[in-house]
Amino acid sequence: MTIAQSKLLFEKLVSDEPFRDSLLSAGNMLACKVIIEAKGFDCSMSELRMTLKKYIEERSLDSEHNFSSWENVIPE
Repeated sequence: MTIAQSKLLFEKLVSDEPFRDSLLSAGNMLACKVIIEAKGFDCSMSELRMTLKKYIEERSLDSEHNFSSWENVIPE
């Protein structure tokens, strides 16, 4: 995944509520990967994990945003 694609995925997490909700409620990283691939993103599990972790960490200070069903710990 390029830096531009990574930024785009992060921006999509911030701006697209249905996409964000589907990712944050997915049962595991494989399910997350399937969801993002369906949206045209191509990245490794580690890149996806890094992007989700960044999103969760940046939003943890803002109580109005959704958090993962994993209690903000990225699953394996």
